[in-house]
Amino acid sequence: MVLILTILLAVAFNVIAGFNDGGNLLAAAASGRIIPLGAAFWVIVAGAFLGPFIVGTAVAATIGHSIIDYAQAGFTPLAGGLVGGIGAVLVAYAARLPTTASVALVGATLGSVWVTGQMRLVQWAGVAKVAYSLFGSAIVGFAAGAIIYTLACFLFAHVSLRQGMRLMRLQYLTVVLQAIGYGANDAEKMMGLIAAAVLVRGAGGGFAVPVWIVAVSIGAFALGMAVGGMRVARTVGGKLFHIHPLHALCFQLAAAGTVLAASSLGGPLSTTECTASAIMGVGAAANPRALRWRTARNLAAAWLLTAPLGFACGALATFVIRLIERG
Repeated sequence: MVLILTILLAVAFNVIAGFNDGGNLLAAAASGRIIPLGAAFWVIVAGAFLGPFIVGTAVAATIGHSIIDYAQAGFTPLAGGLVGGIGAVLVAYAARLPTTASVALVGATLGSVWVTGQMRLVQWAGVAKVAYSLFGSAIVGFAAGAIIYTLACFLFAHVSLRQGMRLMRLQYLTVVLQAIGYGANDAEKMMGLIAAAVLVRGAGGGFAVPVWIVAVSIGAFALGMAVGGMRVARTVGGKLFHIHPLHALCFQLAAAGTVLAASSLGGPLSTTECTASAIMGVGAAANPRALRWRTARNLAAAWLLTAPLGFACGALATFVIRLIERG
């Protein structure tokens, strides 16, 4: 029963992620006005499903057993972290603030473990890995966006408008790469927690992410993306600067490369953060004056607020769960 509840919580988290991250991916795919929204949806779903099989499940392993030893901690901090992470994302979403599921989840997990008095079980190297991945990816995404756009302008300087628009169809490839990166990173956070729950329950011989966990996680994400909101996605896409097809191609490629590199190393990050950073890098290279730096500052402030929000939500959720357990 506890295992089923944990899986349901993870599914709920991925549905919510579909609202935010899925909306962001859809907005990024459609921002260049080359790929229809319906086609982008199916490309993203297919790519996200293939991500764990192409890149591997190193991120799931980081989240599932390299931050907390759930085999010793048990189900309570696992459930508390999930509920707290969901609560933090919902609060941020209601406030129309972009957030990162990685920070919300890790913050909620630490809050949950703190309430249960098991801070000794925290593997700080894993927490540091998440922090390095998140902040490092923002810097790399920005730099990659600026560099790729500068190179693209040089390479396409003498390309005719008709040829250029044909080349912009490469966005189908960059969107696929972004989706694969999402499936191998953001989506794997819940896969890792479900796999940890299965391991704690004693239903498996070791930490592993079978196909059914991948299917459940991506299915929940697709559901959330199909019905979910675009408000945060519009903040990331349209309010930073006016996006043309070449801009979209460049920031999609920059974001995809950053996410795929981190995923192969097991570094959890946020595709929303990577996309926003890559957009800012492209915008800075294209026209720094047109880039709305105030919106960028608001994004950074929102990301920094996610950690304490997640911690508080995780602590509160675990406190309530313990009260229920006691009677």
